[in-house]
This record gives sequence, C-alpha cells and structure tokens, in this order.
Amino acid sequence: MQVQNYHDPIDKLILADYHADHGNEFVAQFLRNEAKQVKGRLVSWGYNEFEQCNIPAGLGRVDQVHYSRFNISAIDENNKLWVWGCNDNGQCDILEGLGKVLQLSCASRHTVVIDTEGKLWGWGHNDDGQCDNPVNLGKVVQVSCGYWHTTAIDMNGQLHCWGLNGEGQCDIPVNLGKVLQVSCGFSHTAAIDEDGKLWIFGDNRYGQSDIPVNLGKVLQVSCGYWHTSAIDSNGQLWVWGCNRDGKCTIPSGLEKVLQVKSALDHMAAIDDNNKLWIWGNNNHGQCDIPENLGKVLQVSCGDWHTAAIVEI
Repeated sequence: MQVQNYHDPIDKLILADYHADHGNEFVAQFLRNEAKQVKGRLVSWGYNEFEQCNIPAGLGRVDQVHYSRFNISAIDENNKLWVWGCNDNGQCDILEGLGKVLQLSCASRHTVVIDTEGKLWGWGHNDDGQCDNPVNLGKVVQVSCGYWHTTAIDMNGQLHCWGLNGEGQCDIPVNLGKVLQVSCGFSHTAAIDEDGKLWIFGDNRYGQSDIPVNLGKVLQVSCGYWHTSAIDSNGQLWVWGCNRDGKCTIPSGLEKVLQVKSALDHMAAIDDNNKLWIWGNNNHGQCDIPENLGKVLQVSCGDWHTAAIVEI
C-alpha cells in the first residue's frame, strides 16, 4: 500500500480502515483526524497593511487556508485557488492554465500548489530555484514552503527538497523512508515518517531541530521561523526552540489538540472540542480571538495575523 494523502474525506476513512486492519493504528488515527476537516467560512484578523485580512468578495465556503508573511491563499469548495495581500514578487499572480487545486503552501515571496492531477505549480520569488520543480518529481500529494526553499511528498511517500540550502534544510537524511507529512520553517525542515517518527534537519541555532527526548509517535508537525511544534499520538502538544514572546510556553488547560500552527512569534492550536487557542506575540492583535467565533475547523498563522475556517 502506497503512502497517499487522499483529498476526499471518504477516501481517507477507507485508507484509515485499511491501516487499522493491518495493525498500524497510528496511521489510521492520523487519517481520521485529517478527514474531520470540512468546508466553512473564512475569518481573518491582525496586521492588515496589505489588506491580507480582508476576505475577497465572492469567496464562499473554504476548504483550506494558508498564511505567509504578508499574503494569504485559500482553496474554495470548488477547488478554486484564491491569493491576495502583498504581491511584491508576483506571489499572488495565479499562473495561467492552473485549474482546480487540491493543496497549497505559501512562503514570504513564493506560492506553490498541487492541482487535481498531482502536478506541482510554483511562482513568485525564484532566485534560489524554489519555484523550479525537480526533474524527477512525479505526482505530488503534499507541499510545504520554507522562507527560501520548497518541499514536497510524492505519490510513493518520497520526500523532495529544493531551493536555498544554506543551513542544510534541503539535505534529506539518508535513512529517511516514506513520509506522511512535511513542514518547513525559516531554514529548517521537519518530516513525519510512516512509523510516526519525527525527523528534523537544517538550522538548529535555537534547538528547533532537537527532537524532545520523550516525544513518541507524532501525528502532525508545524515549523515556525525558529521553533517547532508537534502533536503526539495521544493528542499532546509539544513546542520547542526559540521561546521569544512565550510562544513555546503551552497555555494551561490546553490538553488534547487536533491541529497546531506555528508562525514568527505566535502559535495557534485547535483542541478536541474545536476551540481555538492562540498565544505569543500580540503586537497587532493576532492573538485576540474574535467573539462568537464558534467551532473552528482549521487555523493558519502569518507573521502578525491569524486566519481560521469556522463552521457555518
């Protein structure tokens, strides 16, 4: 059975049952958690100089959202891509010919998406080749952008990394096998293999690439600029690395976590009751959760702003 990142929740549940029947309850749990995400209404707040917190007219129900430094991208219920905010390097200029989109990631100055055929598309700042697909890259199931590098998982679970490699963030460990998820920070990369083991490589000046001693199997990982966060198989949140503004200090009362997102100096997490938690730097109100937000399905953080998909 190949490691695959199915888009349809029904397909994810079928694959989860397969892994449960074959004794891999960890992968089954991971896929069940992924299948819980459904379409909803997009809400955004915080720093808004480039109008990145202003929801475009006509954008209805949203399936995915991703914040970068000063721009935001989203996929609507019809798999149409929307990108807005700062466009100083053309990162908001959607490429001609791009059709329906399954997954996206955006960095400070470049945007990368996967279309419904598994093809990878990238545009924006490309001085380090971060928008140039590797020659041997086939169909892709997940993508993540670092500040100046890009990573992707292909249909066979193989990890690919390219772009700026000044801190070794593109040097994939020799023994890393099939990968379920990848996340990029400013200049470090983290990946979860099919056994739930976390691997991190690249910049480690703040200990962001040092995996905690007692961390077991991991369901999800999210890299901030110079810190890393992960959810283990029991739903416990772990955060380590640069703790400026207290972003690595987990709030009291936050226990089981469904999703986590790391940014520059603030963090966001969704608990098992779909309640949103945000902590860290709040200089632009990015940690001020809107009143009556309701049930949160997905969250994303930019440098000084936050976006959430909420239940309609």
